[in-house]
Amino acid sequence: MEYLAYSLMDSAYAEATRDTEFSLPEFQLKFNWNRNFKSAWLTFASIGVLLAILAQAQSASATYYGPGSNYYVRTNGSHLVVRTGPNKNYAPVAYYRNGARLPRVVGYTNGFAKLSDGYYVAANWISNRPGKGYTPGPGVGGPYTLGLGSQGSAVARLQRILGVEPTTYYGSTTANAVRNFQARNGLRVDGIAGPETLAALGF
Repeated sequence: MEYLAYSLMDSAYAEATRDTEFSLPEFQLKFNWNRNFKSAWLTFASIGVLLAILAQAQSASATYYGPGSNYYVRTNGSHLVVRTGPNKNYAPVAYYRNGARLPRVVGYTNGFAKLSDGYYVAANWISNRPGKGYTPGPGVGGPYTLGLGSQGSAVARLQRILGVEPTTYYGSTTANAVRNFQARNGLRVDGIAGPETLAALGF
């Protein structure tokens, strides 16, 4: 009886552990390099464009803080040009040194922050934290040029550097002093205090 039980168990084990063959279907994979390469290229190009748009949007949102009075100049060390209107074609009237506190910002137009005194500065150079250090040079926020008819504190500073009475108005006396300085220093003699002349003056 015991022998019969062992025999049945042995045959059941043999049946259970017998090699079983499976027949899997065959797959044939065809890869079209030309079509797949174009598809991959378009995918990567689309991702690149999307990332660029997101980076620009993030940069813009980081720049425009909204109206307020706790804003400072934060540049690469240069001064920030103050203009009469909201683009680089408007005349410069003054500048703020890096780290200077700005008048109240009342709005934004065309990438420029409008200040409470009615003037404009490039919005991407203002921050709620002051910049550190100062480097003389042409400044940021568009080219800084003083010429006949310019007026303001920047003209007065230029006049003091040139040894002219600081009237805050750029008239013929100031233009002649600029011409003399340009001639002595190998600059283009035009009587206009542009970026090169101002840099040479240490403005």
